[in-house]
Amino acid sequence: MRSIILIIGEDIRANTSFLNYIFKEYVKNYKELDDLKFIDKNNKNLSDIFDKLSRDYENIFVFASNETYHLVARVLATLTNDVLKLEKDNQTLAPSLSKKMERDSFLINYKDININVLKVEALQKLPKFLISPTKDSLYFYIFGYEISMIKNNLEDLLSKFEVELDIAQYSNYIIRAKATKNKFGDLSGFTKSICRLFNEQIIKNDCIFEFAVKNLRKIGAKISIAESLTGGLIASKICEIDGASEVFGGSLVTYSNEIKNIWLGVSEDILNTYGAVSKQCLEAMLDGTLEKSGASFAIAASGIAGPSGGSKELPVGTVFIGIKSSDGKKIIREYHLDGDRNYIREESANIAISMLIEFCANLFFFL
Repeated sequence: MRSIILIIGEDIRANTSFLNYIFKEYVKNYKELDDLKFIDKNNKNLSDIFDKLSRDYENIFVFASNETYHLVARVLATLTNDVLKLEKDNQTLAPSLSKKMERDSFLINYKDININVLKVEALQKLPKFLISPTKDSLYFYIFGYEISMIKNNLEDLLSKFEVELDIAQYSNYIIRAKATKNKFGDLSGFTKSICRLFNEQIIKNDCIFEFAVKNLRKIGAKISIAESLTGGLIASKICEIDGASEVFGGSLVTYSNEIKNIWLGVSEDILNTYGAVSKQCLEAMLDGTLEKSGASFAIAASGIAGPSGGSKELPVGTVFIGIKSSDGKKIIREYHLDGDRNYIREESANIAISMLIEFCANLFFFL
């Protein structure tokens, strides 16, 4: 079922952090965003817009500001030959024939599609989503297999259970997959079969950071981090997960060479000889993190996010990421990433958690 988000009002569009909050909450409920459209608050053609979108989508989510909410509600009431009514229990103005209603949120049916209108305000919690999530799709990750191998091994299962599969490379060792059942498909049977086929190396969580935190809790392990180019981003992504405090000790953002030396004990000899973006520096960062925190595992990341700072020997996008355990085992890898500064940082954080899962595979997948 295709869905679209409509953002009505410049005050919402201009607030990037609030927009990200809306998108994250939407994805948490509905897994992925199909389409997005911004509409000016002074647009005089809202009726035509809703009419056109009703031919292309099954679900429309409208996020309206305090300034535009009443206008949207009035337009939809007119389209459905209804009137607006103030619901006394939740103080929400909405079409009287709304299918569902919560405070600052209502759901109507228009031409056999669902329209959920939410009145939103920055610095406030979002109202409740009122369209029930579909159970026609399943999102998961597969660890340790190549895309070509997955496609070949799943061909018969897809036909047997009448399921379509979209897969993408998430990191070196992790594939992200979306399984969608056809009209008479069996998603449950397909899931059980792929778990057996891939030796339980299926990450059923929607988020691999959540998977990592959950399994670190299961084995009673702690993790700490030293970050340079990611500037605390890895720690931030871990802290988004409920229960992170049980496994996450802390993170040192050691951006400058001086702080790497003072806080982590990276020697001036290493920094002067090999530089901050090097395997030798990464190993020292890992050692310093374990020593300072007493954690079971350490993650470290250092690199050049750009757009400046690169050289012929170390171009922009060069990143070193490492994992080390308290028993001395470690992996350190060099990556060369393309993209802008923020993409390189985001991808570095995703690679770091993927490497942790790889490093702990025997503990996470074969408990």
